Amino acid sequence: MKTRIVVLASCLLAFAAQAQEAKKELWMWKDANGVVHYSDVPGPGAKKVDLTVIEAQPRSTVAPAAKPASPGAAQQAAAAVTYSSLEIWQPENGQSFFEADATVSVRIRSEPAVSPDDQLLLYLDGQRVEGPTNSLDYSLSNLERGAHSLTAQILDSRGKEKIRSQPVVFHKKQVTTIPPRAVGPNLKAPPRPTPRAGG
Repeated sequence: MKTRIVVLASCLLAFAAQAQEAKKELWMWKDANGVVHYSDVPGPGAKKVDLTVIEAQPRSTVAPAAKPASPGAAQQAAAAVTYSSLEIWQPENGQSFFEADATVSVRIRSEPAVSPDDQLLLYLDGQRVEGPTNSLDYSLSNLERGAHSLTAQILDSRGKEKIRSQPVVFHKKQVTTIPPRAVGPNLKAPPRPTPRAGG
């Protein structure tokens, strides 16, 4: 029993010695030449250095504020939009309108869609058609008889053309009120004169 107590006591002393060693002290002093020395054993005139552990502060996760885009960058982004197609798909090329008060509906499409920084324009017989900015739909009325040409184009913010559609030609005709003349099999031969009796 005494042996167990002695063994237990020596184990406790060994643990205490290790705990004491784990708690190191640091000392600092200057020698006669002014050189600074550090040691775990104090020298003459040494001062104890506080070894308080300073916990590292976590890094801030706040993202830096985004810089406002410069006007030059916005213009470059707008210039970067490249259109692969621009077409007038209504009316059809060569289509005719006969009613005197016919309204011609015009529809345009582009690929990709028109950028807000660009400008879509429609021209009728070379003259710009007034309408909302970048409108894809127009209604044309009070048109004169004859052939009319439509063209669309997209301009950049500086007025430079980016793309132009193929022209579409349509016809405004008036219904005739003159009855058609008989031709071909419908043409009747003039009546033959009947011979007189006794002649």
